[in-house]
Amino acid sequence: MRDLTAQVTSSLLQFPEVTVEALKEAETTLDSGLCGKFSGGRSGLAWLACGPQLEVVSSVTGERLSAYRFSGVNEQPPTVRVVKEFSWQKRTGLLVGLEEAEGSVLCLYDLGISRVVKAVVLPGRVTAIEPISNDGGASVSTRHLHQSLRWLFGVAAVATDVGRVLLVDLCLDDLSCSQNEVEASDLEVVTRIPAEIPQRREAVTREGRHLCFQLRSPSGIAVSTLSYISRSNQLIVGFSDGYLSLGNMRTLKRAHYTRLAGGRIPVCALTFQEPESDLCNCCYLWAVQSTQQSEGNALSLHLLQLAFGDRKCLASGQVMYEDFKYCVKLYSLDLTGGIFPLRGQISNTKFLSFQTIEKFCNHVDKEDSVNEVISPDTSVSIFSWQVNTYGQGKPSTYLGVFDINRWYHAQMPDSLRPEEFLHDCPYFALWSLDAVISMTSPNLLLDILVHERSLSRGVPPSYPPPEQFFNPSTYNFDVTCLLNSGVVHMTCTSFQKETLKSLKKSGPLTSVAIHDSYSRCLVGGSLSPRLVDVQPSSLSQASEEQLEAVLSAAVQTGSLELLTGCIKHWTCEEQPSSAVNLRFVLEWTWNKVICTKDELDQICVPLFDGSCNFIDPQTLQSLQHCQLLLSSLSTVLNCFLTEARELTEKGFTDLTNKQLVTSLISLYAQVVIWFCRSSLPPEDLDDHVHLSRPFYNYPLIQSYYTGHRQKLERLSRGKWDSDCLMIDGMVSQLGDQVEKLWQRDEGGTGKYPPASLHALLDLYLLESVEESDKHAITIYLLLDIMHTSPNKTESVIDSFLNAFAIPWGLIKLIQGFWLLDHSDYENSLALLFHPATIKTVPWQHTRIIQSLMCQGEHRRALRYIQMMKPSMSSSSEVRLFLTVLLSNRCMVEAWGLLQQHTTKLNVEELLKHMYEICQEMGLMEDLLKLPFTDTEKECLEKFLQTNAGVQNHEFLLVHHLQRANYIPALQLNQSMKVNLMNNRDPRLRERAVARNSLLDQYSKILPTVQRKLAVERTKPYRVPSSLLREVPRPKALSAVTRQANAGNVHTRATFIGKVLSKFREVWLGNEQKTGISQYYRLLDLVVRPVPSCSAAQDESWQTLCRASTSFVVSSPLKSKTHRSSSQKNSPGASKLNLLETPLVAKVIEDSAVKA
Repeated sequence: MRDLTAQVTSSLLQFPEVTVEALKEAETTLDSGLCGKFSGGRSGLAWLACGPQLEVVSSVTGERLSAYRFSGVNEQPPTVRVVKEFSWQKRTGLLVGLEEAEGSVLCLYDLGISRVVKAVVLPGRVTAIEPISNDGGASVSTRHLHQSLRWLFGVAAVATDVGRVLLVDLCLDDLSCSQNEVEASDLEVVTRIPAEIPQRREAVTREGRHLCFQLRSPSGIAVSTLSYISRSNQLIVGFSDGYLSLGNMRTLKRAHYTRLAGGRIPVCALTFQEPESDLCNCCYLWAVQSTQQSEGNALSLHLLQLAFGDRKCLASGQVMYEDFKYCVKLYSLDLTGGIFPLRGQISNTKFLSFQTIEKFCNHVDKEDSVNEVISPDTSVSIFSWQVNTYGQGKPSTYLGVFDINRWYHAQMPDSLRPEEFLHDCPYFALWSLDAVISMTSPNLLLDILVHERSLSRGVPPSYPPPEQFFNPSTYNFDVTCLLNSGVVHMTCTSFQKETLKSLKKSGPLTSVAIHDSYSRCLVGGSLSPRLVDVQPSSLSQASEEQLEAVLSAAVQTGSLELLTGCIKHWTCEEQPSSAVNLRFVLEWTWNKVICTKDELDQICVPLFDGSCNFIDPQTLQSLQHCQLLLSSLSTVLNCFLTEARELTEKGFTDLTNKQLVTSLISLYAQVVIWFCRSSLPPEDLDDHVHLSRPFYNYPLIQSYYTGHRQKLERLSRGKWDSDCLMIDGMVSQLGDQVEKLWQRDEGGTGKYPPASLHALLDLYLLESVEESDKHAITIYLLLDIMHTSPNKTESVIDSFLNAFAIPWGLIKLIQGFWLLDHSDYENSLALLFHPATIKTVPWQHTRIIQSLMCQGEHRRALRYIQMMKPSMSSSSEVRLFLTVLLSNRCMVEAWGLLQQHTTKLNVEELLKHMYEICQEMGLMEDLLKLPFTDTEKECLEKFLQTNAGVQNHEFLLVHHLQRANYIPALQLNQSMKVNLMNNRDPRLRERAVARNSLLDQYSKILPTVQRKLAVERTKPYRVPSSLLREVPRPKALSAVTRQANAGNVHTRATFIGKVLSKFREVWLGNEQKTGISQYYRLLDLVVRPVPSCSAAQDESWQTLCRASTSFVVSSPLKSKTHRSSSQKNSPGASKLNLLETPLVAKVIEDSAVKA
């Protein structure tokens, strides 16, 4: 086994000077030894004690949190021997055991106020303290204890140097009286449990004493350690002679008594460990034997198996083992000399720490998970020790990790064999902590703590991961070291991560480097399962199999520096082998892309065809693995693009296509993973099933948009463009390829919404559509899904934005479009007007205004124009804006807009449109009040004259009168009189009388001659009949005309055609001769006019011409020219074929088939 080395991540965070001075003073004056430990709880505390001085510091920063100097009854100060963390009533404190000249004192120290709140005199010298309960009375938390203990409020087990074990009542129900270690209470020791505990306790408490039950009478053998296991409800007692006692706290009787294999060596530490899903209801107890303070050099660990008859889960959620069966030793580990047989003679071994880390994972996919008793998925024991070797100035410090689940998998060996250290042990890993000793020497190392939350494994290289990936050497975790002057933080990285670092730092892949990297990847579990069984010795050095394995490990683990470094080195190196190496890596990368895409398709098909009902963690991990792999491969191809030199146009296009395809597939996989995490797929095929999670209800969404399109068609009445849904505009801007894509799946119409999530996600594989446009369509559909789901929440949208770093302005824009399509005009305009919203582009302006006008929202359309001030680049846009202004009776603004955008080419078109709208809206009277140019006046007169109707003639009459054109007005009025002779409508005749009287008054202004001429011109008159006489056509004096014979125009082409036709007449007489093919070849030489290409031919020609060009990415949501989806003639056709997903056919349930 290769040694792993911890790395120091912080400097020595020294304790405050006052803390160091207080401890140093006590050590100097009282000749006491310094001791210290981490509290082990979640409070993040560490304590240091020397003589009567107690210092409590932060385990993170080293700052002083609390301090206290204990006083004794006589002049001799006490000595702090034992400290245990204890919490009660939302308060944190310490149980402190003081040794005095004539006995001991148990103190309850409150960290919040830095003083002693309870103190009890103990018989003998205290050696161990263990909290049992911090509650009392009829509490659920004490239900598992003996009935007599339930009358006590707070129970602590205390052991002495003569083997006595006491259960002390802490009297937490009475903290009113002030008490300290000098005025400690006495104990009322009860050897046999009386019948009336409450009365006895009340009487004892009234006398100022604490009730105490003697669990074990003095035996003369000192108790070295205590440990209470709540899951088995057992109090474990370790003795200085190597014996171990297990006591049941429900019956207060000893269940087992045994001697450890280490002999008469004190038991200094105990810890509990539970495996995962043991069918025999077994759990385990670690016992550590060490000489520690006494002379000698012994340190050994023993794993004891505790078998129980039942394992159940209590109402509080706590796991409880009951019905103890037996205890047997199954494993031993000697840390003295046998573990390092070749590292010199060891003079002294010091045990530092022991802890167990367990992590539970709820299996929500199991149907019986409600009643199942959970067990830890991760269960490791972590221990550390120091070794002094002869001839070395500094001690060596080690940290070992024992994985009990992997020990089960290794068939539960009874000891660690020496050869397992030289190779790879499947259940034990070792880290060296010499870095902290080198940095902090000569400071004394007191304790080591591994942070539970930091314990984790890296990302598996493949799924399922190789066997080596589950070894404890793949763990990463953070460590804090407690020294006599401060704390130091470290990190222990896995062998897998160390391998990745070596891959990143390795130079060009030579034969030796390939072999070494292959060996490290094999041991580190970074190879795929296919290559795990292939040992390096069975392959020749620098073989292609080993190189492919190293490349796979580098890509799968994200160590891309290896590949990119080699690519840069080979491109700069002018060697014949460099080109071969580059070609090999490029071909391997592209083949890896193809294989990964096939694997991705196989994973995704069950998500969309309805064959699976939920997404299991294995599927999600496989998707993540594919996405990470594709992302790494895309980076490698991008490195080829940036570093490649002197590429041909075809080679550059081919490489560009490969990089583009890989990046698109990676994005597609990333979106699929997000949809899976949001529980959107698999789609719900049963309409009667109402899910609490959001799901894609295609029939409901489709019915809404079909009905809304029909409604817009009715409202348009041929006047407006009914195709004004914003989502239809967004889809149409992406080109015809989206319509073809959405027609591919069963039930697809080519329009929004897509028939399935599969059709939506295929949008991300279109190479000519920009990523932001794809996200916009997806966001729009997510809004529809949230709107139709029973639990409407925006957390899904927020998650999508965060996952793909979508700007907030884009989501506001899409929300505004969605609200407009759902007729929520006010909120839609509020979002579109928001300053953070991405500014709309011309086609969006047009659709928004068309939609508002089509649905009768004229005022909101005018408000939109006034707020957004869109630009007008075409006559159609000017006509639309004129219509909006005139619909809101803004005549002056419309007239100014028209004059601003008229040109010689469109003036008549715009004027005619405005006159028509004014006539339709009844605004002709306001129009005639405006000043007209000659062109405008001419167009108006032409418009009023061509449109029949008395009203138009009257408007024209008013127009003439307003501009003092009296003669045309009189002439028009006279013609209207003639037309009115055959009309008997009384209202028209009444209007004619008023009009005639008005014109008579105007006519008086004119001279009599002009008035008479104006009237006479309009009267009908008869043209005198005339005789028509035909005269001969005059002849030109300078030429003599001849009538030419009618005939065809002779050209060179017609001449050649006639000659060939003569040849054909001759050759037809001799059909059996073999000269016809020559004739046709001759016909091919004739130049004929080429007809214009059809649309399909033109499209294929354009596709062929664009095959060698690079891909163009357009701006978000803007109009663009799209390339044809046909890539048959393209050099990159084989690459772009990867951008297709297999067709998905919905799986029909058996019940549906029977129905």
